[in-house]
Amino acid sequence: MAITERLGTPAPLATALSSLLRLGLVATFVLTVFVAQSDAASASMGCKSSAYTCTIDGYNATTMDNSWAARYYGSDTTGGIGTPPHNCTLFAAWMLAHNGLPDPGRAWGYADQWGLTLASETNQTPAVGAIAWYDGPGMGHVAYVARINWSNRTVFLVSDNYAGGVAGYTSSAWAPFTEPTGYIHLRDLSAPLPMAARRIKQVS
Repeated sequence: MAITERLGTPAPLATALSSLLRLGLVATFVLTVFVAQSDAASASMGCKSSAYTCTIDGYNATTMDNSWAARYYGSDTTGGIGTPPHNCTLFAAWMLAHNGLPDPGRAWGYADQWGLTLASETNQTPAVGAIAWYDGPGMGHVAYVARINWSNRTVFLVSDNYAGGVAGYTSSAWAPFTEPTGYIHLRDLSAPLPMAARRIKQVS
C-alpha cells in the first residue's frame, strides 16, 4: 500500500517544474496577445512622421520619381516640395500609378482643383483606392483611401503633406466619411458597396 501511494504521488521537484512550465506557457501566451493587440492598436490609431514611415507600398524620397506622377507633381510648381520632399498631390498620383492608372497626359492642378478638374469621377462615396479630396483651405489636400469601416462610416487616409518651406510629413489616420469634400474614383481597388448593402451595415 505504501509503495502504491508513493508511486502515485508526484515528486516535489516534478510538481515544481510542471508548475513553472505551465506559468511560462501562460506568460508567453499573454505576452503574444498583448503585443499583437498593441500592434493592431498602433496601426488603427495612425501615425505622423517627417520621414516616410506612414506611407504605404514603398513610397519614399527614392521611389517617388519612378512613375508618371513625378512628371506632373514632382516640382514646386505643382504643390510644393521641401527637403526631404513632401507633396500630397505627388503621393496621391503615385498611388494611382502604382495601382495601374496609365499616364493621364496632364496634371489635374493643385489639390484643391482635383475634384473640379475630375468632376465626372468625383462623388461622396468612398472606395479603397480612391482619392479623398479637400477643396481647402489654401491649396487643398488629397489623400489615399487605404481602408474603409462601413459600420462607423470612417475611412483610413494615407497622405504625404507639404507644410511650406522645408517642412512636411507623412500621415495616416481614420477620418469620418464626411470630412473630405469628395472622393475621386480613377483606379479604385474595390467597388463601393451598393446603397442597399450600406443601409444594412448601418442598421446592424
